[in-house]
Amino acid sequence: MKRKIVYRFLILSLLSGCFTLHAQRQQQPAQRQQLSTQKQEPQPSGPEHIRIVPKQMVQDGVNLKIDMIFDMSNVRIGSMESHTFTPILVAGKKELELPKVIIKGGRRYKADQRADKLAGRPPVELAKNQKKITSSVYTVEKYSKRGTVPYKISIPYRDWMDGAKMNLREDVTGCCGVEEGSMVYKNVYKEVSKIDIDPKFSYIEPQPEAKKRRSEIGRAYLEFPRGKSVIDPNFSNNRRELNKINEMINIIATDPDVVVTKVEMRGYASPESSEAFNNGLSFRRAQAMRNYFTRMSTIPQDLFQVGRGGEDWNGLVSLLADYPVAHKGEILQIIHTVYNLDAREQRIRAIANGQPYRQIFRDLYPKLRRVDCEIEFTVRNFTLDESKERIRKKPKQLSQREMYDVARSYQKGSREFNETLLTARNQFPEDDIANLNGAAAALSEGDAELAEEYLYKVQNTNTPEYANCLGVFYTLTGNFDAAEKFLRKAEAAGMTEAVHNLEELDRVRPRAKKEAPRRRTLDPDEE
Repeated sequence: MKRKIVYRFLILSLLSGCFTLHAQRQQQPAQRQQLSTQKQEPQPSGPEHIRIVPKQMVQDGVNLKIDMIFDMSNVRIGSMESHTFTPILVAGKKELELPKVIIKGGRRYKADQRADKLAGRPPVELAKNQKKITSSVYTVEKYSKRGTVPYKISIPYRDWMDGAKMNLREDVTGCCGVEEGSMVYKNVYKEVSKIDIDPKFSYIEPQPEAKKRRSEIGRAYLEFPRGKSVIDPNFSNNRRELNKINEMINIIATDPDVVVTKVEMRGYASPESSEAFNNGLSFRRAQAMRNYFTRMSTIPQDLFQVGRGGEDWNGLVSLLADYPVAHKGEILQIIHTVYNLDAREQRIRAIANGQPYRQIFRDLYPKLRRVDCEIEFTVRNFTLDESKERIRKKPKQLSQREMYDVARSYQKGSREFNETLLTARNQFPEDDIANLNGAAAALSEGDAELAEEYLYKVQNTNTPEYANCLGVFYTLTGNFDAAEKFLRKAEAAGMTEAVHNLEELDRVRPRAKKEAPRRRTLDPDEE
């Protein structure tokens, strides 16, 4: 009975404390009373107000790049308060809310973390960690008197955003989630800038492939009785999985343009049981798969081989990336630091009395028990007309040179020309020439973000084609000093396209000089 009285007293005390704090806030100085439910006129930077440090808000091809800093040095946030700052793009009657920045007082931050943990809620997915923005929250951070929050996102550009401005709404909640009001700061970012140029490029002709070697991999997630390696087509989803592999084999084996050179079956196992047992089990399952398909396929039996995949720890790491399980960090640390596979599994089994292990055993381990089928084959060479037909249906069968010949049959810089070079880049993502030609095609389409991705992949950066592409990239993204540096380098190498691009730079530079501040650079010397 005494304990019940004590608990009731504590609860009443906490509630009364919340109401007291809320009442005290209603009597705080004028700056807090300004946070009313009525929208206010913009306030100058000063005590109690956030300050936005603009860096860049510019159209970058098909995207709008926004780069700014939230300066919290003038903001005062109570220990149990939460302030939500929402940037809003505004152009006439059009508005778009961007991902929010949430700053919490120290006690509120810890209390919310505890509540989420007790309720088993997964961490909020943050927009700052996403390449394609889907979250409405950019970041959630603990208040610091001298803190700054970098804010950098890229969103799809829309025509109405040309000349758009940015407002900032601040919403405040206090103790017990009591709403204390909101305030709107107008024109914290003056205007979206737009850089419009007509660039020219030189493209590199790839060398022909001596022999076009290709491969395809199919995965069969077969159901086996635990510890067994006999394939039963009628068990569970096995029929569907086997048909999937059979279809892949038949499509390649019956293609008159290819010659099959090897078919390898590679088995994998989930990590329960010993490493030695699982290695043998994965090999026997691959053998069973080979035996099954050699009876059905027209491919010569001597081309079928068996590989031993063993325990699929890499597959488990990939599955854990998006899987909610307690002690995930500890599990991953064990995987990455314990090299004896049997000891690794025992360590994971022992975490939290085995609860996380039972969960991943139930949900993830079945996805690790599979057999991969990899078919290696060669492809004949094609004429231009044949290449034009296959680039739409079977681009993997073409060499990069054949794709370049297709592109060259169109007008340079046309949509068909650019799309062909972008297809070539997607088929040869590690090749310097494919990345350079793809970057030029992306820049021709005004997609500086895609071009940036391709330029980062280029290993040989000492060519005039690379310098010219980089110069155009920097022009489009507002880094005019770097643009001139690389265009001059391409010009010195005798590239006439760079001369034209320098003229384009001079045309837009005076108009855009004040609109598009310097952005980060791809050149280490420019950092």
